[in-house]
Order: sequence, then structure tokens, then C-alpha cells
Amino acid sequence: MRSVILCILLFFVFIYLLCFPQEAFQSSASGVTLWFFHVLPSLLPFMIFSDFFIHTGLVSVLLRKIKTVFRFLFGLSMYGSYALLLGLICGYPMGAKLTADLFREGKITKSEAQYLLTFCNNPGPVFISSYILTDTLHLSHASGYTFFILYLSLYLTSLIFRLILRPDCRDVTVPSDSPSAQTLRHSLSHMVDASIMHAFESVTKLGGYIILFSILASLMVHLTAPVPVLSLFLTGFTEMTTGIALVGASSMHLPLRYLLSLTFASFGGLSCIAQTRGMLCGTPLSIRTYIAGKTVHGICTLLVGWLLLFIQTFQ
Repeated sequence: MRSVILCILLFFVFIYLLCFPQEAFQSSASGVTLWFFHVLPSLLPFMIFSDFFIHTGLVSVLLRKIKTVFRFLFGLSMYGSYALLLGLICGYPMGAKLTADLFREGKITKSEAQYLLTFCNNPGPVFISSYILTDTLHLSHASGYTFFILYLSLYLTSLIFRLILRPDCRDVTVPSDSPSAQTLRHSLSHMVDASIMHAFESVTKLGGYIILFSILASLMVHLTAPVPVLSLFLTGFTEMTTGIALVGASSMHLPLRYLLSLTFASFGGLSCIAQTRGMLCGTPLSIRTYIAGKTVHGICTLLVGWLLLFIQTFQ
């Protein structure tokens, strides 16, 4: 069924490329710009270093001081905490990539990996503060309030799925050599080369998804132009960056634009779902669990944001 839907979407994108080449070119160029100037420089270094840290065992050194906090709040193992931490810092789809990598390496259990997928993928703080608040909504003074809404919603999502999934988040003991022994067996340069190639493969695949869904979002705008509200919602749930830009340019009241922008960012859109599916290739991890988690996160963001705005109104 998923293959049929994907083929239909690709067919419509192909027809759009043939019938409206100028609009398709502009949306494709927009996707390339987003990937090259924002995603590539912000994600690639973290991807290289995170892959290197995982294979050398340096994660345990980095998280020695804070792993207890993640265990208390989220019930995560040490390596699960690492996936969540970088997912929060780096943004989509770093959390999903690390979860898949750690599961492949045997560092976390399958049940913990499925649990992590429900809340480890998030918009990065730079994207939130720069693109959403400053460039789009012109609310740079509301960053603290915004992060409180997003992270409280994330924590509520984790609690919901922790109760539902009851994951096994023990620290897995992998029968392997110490980091120093591994370094002796595999040269440091070889490990760095492997980390760079793995990171470039992942970030290039990510760029392809961004370009494809930028064109699809442009198609959505073109098809639903007579109904602006429908265009806004369909575009936001297809590709969040384009959707948030449409929300910011709309004539809706500022509180509604604010809530919709945060909801789109929490959900991530079909583009982030496709990116995550690409990161999970070769693993038995279910994309349905990820979709369920992002849906709940989006709903929690909308409800928490609305509640806080409602309380603030009557103060």
C-alpha cells in the first residue's frame, strides 16, 4: 500500500515537472538552497562526529555526567539518551538516524528504539528561533515561551508512549573490545573515513527527499490555490518549511499563526516521515510507530500552546 501511494505521488510530481517546469524549477531550487545552505552545514559535522563516537565508544565518556537525568526523565539507556540529546540539538532527522545506527550496532534494544522513534526526532533550536520566530513570525522575544511549549509537549509524548510500549531500556552489554583495543585493530584514519562516507551518504539521501517534497509542496499550493486555507494545511503537513512560510504570510491572527507553525514543526510533515523512513532502511523498526509519535506530539503541541495562550489571555 505504501509503495502504491509513493508511486502515485511520484507520478504527480513528474506530471507537474512536465506541465509547469518554471514553478517546479523554482521549488526544486528552493529545496536545493535549503539543503545546501542550512541542512548540510548544520547536520553533516554532527553526523560525522556522532558516527565516530558510536564506533569508538566515546559516547560513554561524553554522557557520564548527564545520563542519570535522561534515565530519570525518560527512562532511557545511556545510548538512548545520546540519540535523544542529538535529536534535540541537531533537528530532523538526526534523532531517527542515531536510533537506527545504535540499533544496528546492538547498543539499544528494539523496544527502546521503537520508543525513541516516538519523540527523538524534533525541529532544531536554530530552526525554531531563526526561521520560525525571527524570519517568519517576527517573535524573537518569545523563544523561551516557545521552547517550553515544544519540550513540554515532547515530554508528554514520551510519557504516553512509555506507558503504552513499556520499553526495555536497559544498558546493553555488547561483547566487544575496549575503545583502545578497537583503535589498535582499526586505524583511526580508517574509522574517520568510514564516518565521513556514512555521513555523506545519509545527508545526500536527505537532500533528495527535501528537493522531492519541495516540488510536491509547490504542486499542493498550485492545486489548492482557489482554497487558501486548504492549501495552507495540506502544504504544512506535506513539507513543514513551506507550510510555515505560508502560515507566516497569511492574514490569520498572530496567535493562530503561532500555534499552527509550532504544530507543523512538531509533526514534521510527510517530508520528515520520508526522511525518517530512509534512515530506518535495513532495520525492522516500524515507521508506523514514528508516525503515531509525531501525530501525538503535534496534537500535544497544539493543546499545550492553546492552553498557555488561553491562560495568558485571562491574566
